[in-house]
Amino acid sequence: MRKQLLLLALLGSGTIQSHAEATGLFAGKTYVGDTTYDQLWSLPVLFKDEANPILQEFSLQGRLQVQYADGDSNGHYDIEDYQNGSAANAQSVWDDKFEARRARLGFKSKWFQNWKFEGQIDADTTDGLDDFYRDIYDLYLTYAPSDALNVTVGKTKVKFGREQEISSKEILTFERSLVSNLLFPGELTGLMVNGKGLADHWLYELGIYGSERSREFANFDQGAVILGKVGYDYAAQAGLDTAVASLQYMHNSEPGYREKDHGVYYASASPSFTDSIALTNDITQGRFGLTTDVLYGFGYSGTARQAGKTAAINQSDVFGISIIPSYFVAKGLQLVGQLQVATSADPNGLGLYGRYEKWAPVLKPTAKGKDAGNTYTSAYLGLNYYLYGHKLKLMNGIEFSHLGGGNYDGYTFLSGLRFSF
Repeated sequence: MRKQLLLLALLGSGTIQSHAEATGLFAGKTYVGDTTYDQLWSLPVLFKDEANPILQEFSLQGRLQVQYADGDSNGHYDIEDYQNGSAANAQSVWDDKFEARRARLGFKSKWFQNWKFEGQIDADTTDGLDDFYRDIYDLYLTYAPSDALNVTVGKTKVKFGREQEISSKEILTFERSLVSNLLFPGELTGLMVNGKGLADHWLYELGIYGSERSREFANFDQGAVILGKVGYDYAAQAGLDTAVASLQYMHNSEPGYREKDHGVYYASASPSFTDSIALTNDITQGRFGLTTDVLYGFGYSGTARQAGKTAAINQSDVFGISIIPSYFVAKGLQLVGQLQVATSADPNGLGLYGRYEKWAPVLKPTAKGKDAGNTYTSAYLGLNYYLYGHKLKLMNGIEFSHLGGGNYDGYTFLSGLRFSF
């Protein structure tokens, strides 16, 4: 709100001069575009003028992803258990089988041609406006003088592996793969440098972050997560529309750390892995696409501070492969598959998804809970219909999964609407 008031004041005082090509509510020119969708999605653009020397863009941004889940596991499935599975679930589940998977609201802006400032909050969709604010999802400043050099500081998502690099607005499946989620460190506070187009083909990224997953910003006193990437764009050599392969490495100096935040709020624990490696490949050609992730996490055995206490951790190494092919069978209609295989070095090194599968009532009790095993395989088949690209789409999918060494065989059916601006 303060940002909007400042923008209005700048416009009103004439500090920011609008040109004839300026668009947006503050420029007095909305409803831009050729279609009704174009016009509707132009409304969040409050100001846009690439020729303006001070402010080039100020827009609202957000997303709402609503989905329905049902299924069967070992002949029994009660998705209603999911609503009471954790405090985080209670903030998103609307009515038993319906969930607001993601609800975010924020802004994005571009200043002085080379600076970008943007952020979003996670919203609680179950209690009206009383508890609307859950946490800061991201809030960061980027200096981007060229494609080859981008410097970002603030709180942002740490993107390890190709599936995590793809925004939730654009992922083709409802959920990312099991090992991808196991190794995901969260939205962390830190500094990142990245770029692409070096020698026409190379890309890179190097980031260092506080390992604390907090409601707002980290205190930088509980270790660090370091992520490095090197990639190569080989589309021209291969004659493909797009083709990028990358090698990624991540180090976590405080695996398993989890602390109380603001007295009552608990963020998820830092992954219980000291080091992780990813080999990724992503190609598209015409109607066809293929995303591949090969992931390995080096497990941690020891202790970690969790919610003010010392907890013992015994996480074995894990390995996972995720393959996601896709094909547009007609305009706007896309067939999507996913095959994933995961293994762990120890008998109980893998757990089920925290969403849906974990809350199946018939599971084998173990020391880690009732959802542990040493192999995990799944096959997913989905159909996506794009009303306005990734900004408005319908998704349907069914997944069969098996937890080896545990006691789970199940189907999960998902149907949802994904909206973003």
